[in-house]
Parts: sequence; C-alpha cells; structure tokens
Amino acid sequence: MLIGGAYAPLFCFLFIRWIVKTESNFPCVFVVMLDMETQAQVSGTELKVRIEKALTEKGLKKLITNLEKELNGEHSFLPHDVETQIRREIASAGVAVSRHGGWYRCIAAYLLLPRLEELLAIKSMSEEKNIAPIVQKLRNEALRESLSTFGLEVPARYARTSSATGQTRVRIPREQKQQLVENFLDALPTFEALHDVLGTLPKNTNLMVKQIRTLVKRYLSIANRIQSVAVHE
Repeated sequence: MLIGGAYAPLFCFLFIRWIVKTESNFPCVFVVMLDMETQAQVSGTELKVRIEKALTEKGLKKLITNLEKELNGEHSFLPHDVETQIRREIASAGVAVSRHGGWYRCIAAYLLLPRLEELLAIKSMSEEKNIAPIVQKLRNEALRESLSTFGLEVPARYARTSSATGQTRVRIPREQKQQLVENFLDALPTFEALHDVLGTLPKNTNLMVKQIRTLVKRYLSIANRIQSVAVHE
C-alpha cells in the first residue's frame, strides 16, 4: 500500500524511529545507505579522490581490469561522445591518468563510483565466501546508474540479476514509477520541517539526532534530484 497525503508525516516518523532502533543491529547497511553518492553529485577534488581511491584499492583491481578490457576493446559499450565527456570530467578533476594505468582504467573506475563504498565493504569481507554474485550485482547497478546519467541503457550482459534466483529483474511500468515518485515526494514537507527543526539544534548532539540529521539530508538530496529530472523531462 502506498503511503502519502495525510499519512506521510506519520510514515516518516515511524520510519525514522525504526532506523534508530535497528541501526545497532545493522550498522554497515545503515552507513552504506546514508553514504551512497554518485559521480553525478561530485566534481573537482572530490571526484579525483573517489576515482583514485577506486584505482588504488587492491580489492577492486580485478574488477576494474576486466571492465577496462571491455572499454578498450572493439565492442566497447560506450559511445564515442559519452567516452569523450567522461574523459573531460576526469581530466577536469585533475586525475593523473598516466600514473593510474591510462584512460580506460580511469573510466572503468569512474563508472563504478555509484557503488564504490558497497564494493569496498564487500571486498573487505575476505572471510566470507560466495561474494561473487553480490559483487556482480553491485557492478551492474553502478554501471546502470552511471550510464543513465548520459541517457544510456545498460548492455544486456550487465542486466541485474537476483542473487537468490538468478532471474533478471523486470522494470516497473512508467505509471507505477511515477506513482512511487509522487508518494515519495509527499513526505517532502515533513522532511523540510524536520530540517528546519534540526537547524535549531547544536551540532554536537547525540548519535540518534545525528542519524536523523543524516537521513533528512539524504532524503532532501534525493528529492532534489528527482525534481530536477522531472523538470528536464
């Protein structure tokens, strides 16, 4: 059942309370959810730091190398104009391309940025077995998000699959997606009010308030991106 209208404030309150209660049980998931960023949100020094972080992490070396080979091959899935635009962004950020293995290695790292933190977290779990399906899923999601920035569809070979069933996930119809967006934005006034209240509180508050502050910031960031996309459609 979709939550919206007069029920949006209650939903937001219960959602925040649930996160606060369960955060101690799922700290990694909570942190990853709040810290996710994409290269579309960053630029300059921050983009440089994130790309170089991906390139220097040993756990991502094989993943980046495999993607680099596809990008530098005869059947690259990147159109020339998109590749040129990405190169321009990387160069503008000040990434030392030659020092990090060349353009295609840097582009591969760039395309993985939307799921960088999650990939690093999974790769650090060296004691865990059978993480390959999770890594594949995160890679595909990163590519999908990066390519969508340029209005591109992810290639069929990178179709996201469920780690449990191996079945390709079906996209929801446009009407349902629109309804979901509308209900998501129904909560905007509540989160804006929360933002105003949080602005009156000192920054050195307890952990719960800090978590709520981060959640509100994340929600408003997503809402702004959704509204921005809607304006340009």
